[in-house]
Amino acid sequence: MVCTCNGNIYFNKGNYIKIMNTSWKQFFLNLKLKSIMSYIGIIAGGIAGFLYWKFIGCASGTCPITSNKYISVIYGALLGSLLLSTFAGSTSKPGFMSKIFGGDSSKSYSNINTEEMITMLEDTEYVIIDVRTPGEWKTGYIHGTDKFIDFNSQDFEDQIQGLDKTKNYVIYCRSGNRSSKACEVMSSKGFSKLHNLSGGISKYTGEIKKIKKFYK
Repeated sequence: MVCTCNGNIYFNKGNYIKIMNTSWKQFFLNLKLKSIMSYIGIIAGGIAGFLYWKFIGCASGTCPITSNKYISVIYGALLGSLLLSTFAGSTSKPGFMSKIFGGDSSKSYSNINTEEMITMLEDTEYVIIDVRTPGEWKTGYIHGTDKFIDFNSQDFEDQIQGLDKTKNYVIYCRSGNRSSKACEVMSSKGFSKLHNLSGGISKYTGEIKKIKKFYK
């Protein structure tokens, strides 16, 4: 069940607790990463500070930091800790690593889970499309599905060409394989607001409807 209160979205108790637990877990993982990077920064910075004093430092003694070995080491350690902990905070942001290494930067759609799917079903801005076969449709479909377009049909591309490219689309199949391919095809046709249900209907825990009589 999904309800809204003061502009916030809440799921049923079980799902809400799961989301909260995930959030806290991610928070502590990020905190642990920052701590580790901070320690590494202290060590690396301290060594760098010592080497700077040893080989480059101010021999005349007029420079308050680089002319003193201990001050140079402490300064280097503090600077190293600050730089690496800041970097660790940046890497915890969504999409940071993909921007650096290009892993998912070219992905033309986003993967969503059951909780996100349920939220989108409540929003009329999203068009839900089932890309399984007619035989699979008859076994049941996600409640709130707007369109049924068989990905394996010969006229799949012709059917999607008739859709509004400015709208948001959520695509699903049995396991998430065909729907991800459908998202790629739609992206190549000019669609940009695409979401793929990860794991498909087989992993979906929301309401499933049965078709009593199906018309293609």
